[in-house]
Amino acid sequence: MKGIGRGLICLLAAALFAICAVSGYRVWEILRERQAAGAAYGELASFMHAADGGAGAEAGDSAQSGHSGGGATSGTGSADAPIAFPEVDFAGLRSINEQVVGWIYDDASVINYPIVQARDNDYYLYRLFNGESNPSGAIFLDCQNQSDFSDSHCIIYGHHMKDGSMFAALSNYKSQEYFEEHPRMLLLTPDENYTVEIFAGYVADVEDDAWVTGFASEADYEDWIASAISKSLIRADFAPSASDHVLTLSTCSYEFQDARFVLLGVLRISNSR
Repeated sequence: MKGIGRGLICLLAAALFAICAVSGYRVWEILRERQAAGAAYGELASFMHAADGGAGAEAGDSAQSGHSGGGATSGTGSADAPIAFPEVDFAGLRSINEQVVGWIYDDASVINYPIVQARDNDYYLYRLFNGESNPSGAIFLDCQNQSDFSDSHCIIYGHHMKDGSMFAALSNYKSQEYFEEHPRMLLLTPDENYTVEIFAGYVADVEDDAWVTGFASEADYEDWIASAISKSLIRADFAPSASDHVLTLSTCSYEFQDARFVLLGVLRISNSR
């Protein structure tokens, strides 16, 4: 009996050791993947420069109606301060990845990434901007959208990473106070600079109509905007019209299975180039 007891103890110890070894390896692998993603996006910081000529914040660390021209009247924070748009070296980015279509920037968070677009919405789920396989993926434009953001509704996707990278910071917009302090982001493309004037944000089920990219009529589009506002966790002092172009930023949320958080803003062209 003593021999059987010792054998059982040895078996349990071996099983526990195996479990610890596997768990330890997985933790190491996760950390390695996160470090690789941080380094890859950090290297891209040299392609984005602040308006004063300095380098932009390190990626992966740390305005009239629609598409009409208008004066730039804000930074990503205060609505009264003039915008100082960063400059992006899109030619340099294309030398790494020809599928780059823009850059999303928020000076209040780590959201400071190039945007890519593939032929489907799966390719960049687990590939970095440089094409390397990685769970962090990339920030990407919906494959059904025009690459110049000329559609009435464009959608950009990004993971909600546990280390706070990619689109994790979007969850801050579940708070009205945070929204009021940070009412906009910037979208830079090879052709135009835009402010993204945020007007709604809500938790959606994957069966929701949050990701519709085409509308049969202006009335349908206006109804869709009104529906988004009715579900919003935040309240803006304006509502888009049928002539406005809406940008949705989409990421995972965890209120229920397959929950998503979507943040909606109006694209307003800046003439500050």
